[in-house]
This record gives sequence, C-alpha cells and structure tokens, in this order.
Amino acid sequence: MKLFHIIIEKNGLAVQDELQFDGKEYFTCEYNKIRKRMTQIGVLVEGANRVVVKQFGTEVARLILDDQSSIWYHGRKKWIEDGFTQTTDSIFGINAGGSFDVVAYNEYKKEIKKVTVNITPGTMSIEEYQQMQQEVRRLFEVFSYDPTKSDYNEENYLRRIQLPFYPQQKFQEILSQFLDCFSEISMMPEQELIQMEEKINIHQVKKWTPTIIIENALKQNGKVTATKNEKTTDIKEHRMIRFMVEELQQRIDMELAAEQRYLGRLQNELQQLVEVEKMEKFTSLASNFRNLIEIVKSDCDKLKHRIAVWEKMNRKIDGLLDQPLLQFESEIIEETHIFRMHPLYSEIYSIYIEYENLAPILTDTFRSFIQSMLKSPTLYEIWILLKIIEQFSQWGVNPYEFIQDVQEKYLNQKTISGYKKQFKLENRSFDIGLYYDFTFSETGYRPDFVIGFLNHSNKKWYMHTLDAKYKSYSMLKKGEQKVLNDLERSGTRYLNVLFINNSRVFLKSATLVHTDVNSVNWNVKHPSVNPNRLQHRLAHFYFTPNKNTNLEIYLKRLLHESSNIEFCCPKCGKKIDGIREEKDPYRNKLRWKTTYICEECDEVWVANFCSSCSYDNRGLRNMVIQGRNYRYPRPLFKYPANNFNIQVEDNWDVHCPTCNKTANHRINFITKDDILKGTIILGKNY
Repeated sequence: MKLFHIIIEKNGLAVQDELQFDGKEYFTCEYNKIRKRMTQIGVLVEGANRVVVKQFGTEVARLILDDQSSIWYHGRKKWIEDGFTQTTDSIFGINAGGSFDVVAYNEYKKEIKKVTVNITPGTMSIEEYQQMQQEVRRLFEVFSYDPTKSDYNEENYLRRIQLPFYPQQKFQEILSQFLDCFSEISMMPEQELIQMEEKINIHQVKKWTPTIIIENALKQNGKVTATKNEKTTDIKEHRMIRFMVEELQQRIDMELAAEQRYLGRLQNELQQLVEVEKMEKFTSLASNFRNLIEIVKSDCDKLKHRIAVWEKMNRKIDGLLDQPLLQFESEIIEETHIFRMHPLYSEIYSIYIEYENLAPILTDTFRSFIQSMLKSPTLYEIWILLKIIEQFSQWGVNPYEFIQDVQEKYLNQKTISGYKKQFKLENRSFDIGLYYDFTFSETGYRPDFVIGFLNHSNKKWYMHTLDAKYKSYSMLKKGEQKVLNDLERSGTRYLNVLFINNSRVFLKSATLVHTDVNSVNWNVKHPSVNPNRLQHRLAHFYFTPNKNTNLEIYLKRLLHESSNIEFCCPKCGKKIDGIREEKDPYRNKLRWKTTYICEECDEVWVANFCSSCSYDNRGLRNMVIQGRNYRYPRPLFKYPANNFNIQVEDNWDVHCPTCNKTANHRINFITKDDILKGTIILGKNY
C-alpha cells in the first residue's frame, strides 16, 4: 500500500508525489499545495475491494475508487449548517489533522493491508508537530506533580518560569548506572535454545526420525529436512531492555527540546530588555531593567548548563539501540523470572523502576487518555489548553488541581470536552474562569475556549472567547475573506449572543488562534465584523511550538486591557501600587501616566493615555475620584518586551489605535489596516 498526494481535476485525478515515509508511518500536512493547487490523499493498493479510514479503531471515512488511475480517495460533500456552507474536502489533509489508519479489505472482507498516516497542521512542520506531541505529554506529567508532596530544590526552578523542571541530576545518576549494567549484560547475555529447520545431506544425519526416513524415501535426492538446536539472544527480557532504552532516549529528547524552547523564549526577551535598557540608561527605571536583565541572564545560564548536560547524556545513549543485543522489536516491561533471579538483569530492572519513580504516578486509564490525545485531531487545542494552564500557573493557578479535575471528568465521561472551572486565587485581585469545548445550551454555540477574569473590586466577570483554526490564511486564495468569515462565525456571532442576559458578565473580545506564522492582527476593525470599530474587540494570532510568545501576549492583554485589571503583574499576577505621574485635569479629563514596578519579579509596565483622544472626547470612560466625576481616557499599555500595541521608541510613548497619534500627541502616523498582518505604518507626520 502506498499513499500519494493527488489533485482532483475536471477529467479525473492527477497523481503527484508519494507522502513522506519514515519506514513505519506516512506524514503529510493539512492544506498541502502543489503548484498552487490544493491536494488530498490517494491510496494505491492491489487486490482491495474496500478501503476505509479509521481513527481509534472507528471507521471515519470510506474511500471511493477512481477506475482510471486505480487510486482510492475521499469524495467531497457539502451541506448548510447555521446558515454557513460546510464542506468535507477530505478527511486527509485539507481540514482534518491527527493520526489515521488506512485499511484495505479484499472481497471476502479480510484485512489485507494497513498503514498509518499522520496529518499535521498546514503551516506546521512534521518536526514541530512531533515537538507539540512531546510537549503535551510533558505538560500532562509536570502538572501531575502534587506541589504539597513533591520535594524540588531550587535548581529545578527558574525565576521567570515557575514550573518544576525534570530532576536532571538524579536522572543522570540513573542513566550512568543503567549504561554500566547494560555493558556488563552485553558481554555475557542470557540466551535460550530454539529449534531451527535446515536442509542437510543424509550423511550428516545424526538421528534418524520417522519424519526424516519418510522424506528421504519419497524424495531420494540425498537431502532431508532436519531440526537443530541454536542459541539466540532474542529473548523477551532483551526486548524489554530495548523498551527501557527507547524510553530513556525519549525522555532525554523531550526534556532537551522543551528546555531549548524555553531558552529561545528567554533569549528573545533578553534581547528586547537590553534594547529598552539602552534607551532608559539615564532614567529612574534603569536599575529595574538591569535587575530584570540579570534575572533573565541567570535563568538563561541555568538552562544552557542543563541543555549541555542533556546533550552529553544524549551522546552517551546514542547508538545503543544499534547494539546486536537489541536488534529486536521492543516489548512492554514486566517482572520475569530472569529479572527476579539473575543478578545483572535484576539490577537493570531495578534501575529502570527507579527511573519510572522520578515521574508522577498516573493511572493506566489516564495514560491511555494521554496517548489518545497525542494522536487526536484536537491535539492543537489540547496543547493550547495546557499552555494556557502553564501561563495561569504563573498567576496562582494550581496545575495539579486542573489535572485532578481533568482525570475525574475523563474517568466519568470518557472526554474532557465541556470542561468548566473557576480557579479561586489566593492573594490575587481576580479569579480565573476557563471553559474548554463547552456548549452553551441557550444557543448551542461551542467556542474552543472561554477565558474569564472575575474582578474582585466590582464583582464582575470579563469574558473572552478563543477559537483554534487549522488554516494557512496567507497561502489560501482569498485568505483575507476567509479570516473575516471565521471571525464572523467564531467571533462576532459569539459577541452578539453569549452572556447577554447576565448583568455581571461581559463578553469583551473574541479571537482566533492558528498556525500561520505570516498572519497576526491584534486589532481587527473591518466594518463587516466590527462595524463600530471597537479597539481590540476582534483579533487573530499565530501560536506554534517554534513561535510560542503570542499566547503570553494575548493573555497579558486580556488581563490588563480587556478586564480592567491593569494593576496586576503580568508575570506573577500580584497587585501592584503604581507610580502615577499626574497632571492637572483638563476640562474634567484626567491626564496621567502610571508606571508599575513589581518588586517580586522586577517586572515593569506602563499604563499611558492618549491626550488627543482625551481632548476630543474619543473613547472616554467615567471614573469617580473623591466624589467627583472624571472622564477616564482609555489606557495604552507598554511593556519592556512582547507588546501588542504598535511601539514608539520614545520614553515609553505608545501608538493610539483610535486616532493614530502617539500618546503624547507628538507624532501622527499614516497607517493601513491589513486583515492578515494588522496595522501597517506607512509614514509619520510630526
């Protein structure tokens, strides 16, 4: 059986190249194009009477045969749902990802061929897809540590990433013991006798059996089939040792890749901080930036050291699977007679059990759930969910509480869809609400995520929807229109209906997250989806394993701008008393800039305001100070790194998206709104 990319032409199928094959499984991606034509997957298999596609053992599509090319493929269907035209262009590639089995049957309904194909998101490489799988597995594990019971020393934490890292030093000791023990086993491996049949000359027969006598009488060619005993190292214990080596190798690869991504993120932040520190060298904030730079540098140095250790271990274990003793298929470990009684085999078994005990204990059911998620078409959403929890943990959410909830929901309902939780935070000015794949009964709408912040000061919820899309908008024909269509369906539609009957809940924004790294717009104001041109009401951004800062930017924006909790640190979530630089009110309009400095994190951010909009009564909000009403200008936020506003290199000044001026009214920008790439500055007027 072979799998090909195909293009459906008017007169038939055009067969293109074979899918990437690693010797075991096929790989391709969604929205794959060849010569600007969208492809799907075709199957070539001899002797098939029926070909189906399965996922988790369930048939999800039945392919049809093109007689001219002898290719099996999935036909298209169209239907109308909620007033929108829906299509199934193909279960392969165009709009469905995950891991699928292609199974061929003969006319007697007997399975004759089977192959697995992994379909990655269209703008994500196969390597990134595998990284995402690794990170999902890793985060499920990290979140499963009970912080009240786990004993981690400071070396396993970073100042800027308050999550436990894997206990590397202990693992290094275990790996060294494992390699030494394996070396001894390799010199004197256990063997077992097996019987082999071979053709021999009759004068070589040592023992004439009735079978040999009959064969010799019938054939009379001077040769007979004899059975001989041979020693082999292909025993199940060696298959299990191979499994151990594979698991140790996977652990090294997983932790190494994760820490390299963290290092890349911190180095990017450090580069931005250094640039800001140069501009602020002679201001009162200079010392804060120097402190922050030293913290990030220290974290980077720790990560570099850990990465070097992982790489050293990787070199030690590399090639071990090529040893003659391990040239067999791996087998799940279990306690055997040899593992119990043989000194060396008992030792290597005990060493591996010690390794397993480094990770939190998960039930078999939950392990199966994690494995199913790694092959699920919703892997991207699951990864985003875990990354959201990772960020929330910085603000005080206990990831272990989340894992306990998820396990309970999965055990009871065999799914985590419909997850809903209010995280009550200690020593914070807000609580966090999170919905995942939750269906609102009043409308039937089901956003991928709803994220909410309960402001303790006014007891009001500020909610935001986030929908994941598997589309490469910048590569699609009429990509801008497709973004607008998705924003209408998964944005404006939600904003118009959800929570409208609850006076203490306000749906403030709707956003799309996708994997197209050429498309990001934090402020979509197109009249077809945002007729009132409300700021930061609609947006879309990319988020991939290799480009992974935008989710942090998005959540920071929700906290500060969209939920009126600007005084909480975007790194740790604690309330900070800002330093207000206030001028006298002008015609009942406040004029101010507030600088926030978190002493615990050394984080710095500024809430500025647009004097032009203040003077011209644009976007002002009411505020009562000492019994008197003031018109409160819309805050414009600026951070030393990872900003969502257009930045101005002038003493923490910032661009105003309402009037296109800077906050201090010195510069007027000439801009263009691009649906895919956001606001583009064409020029400046001073």
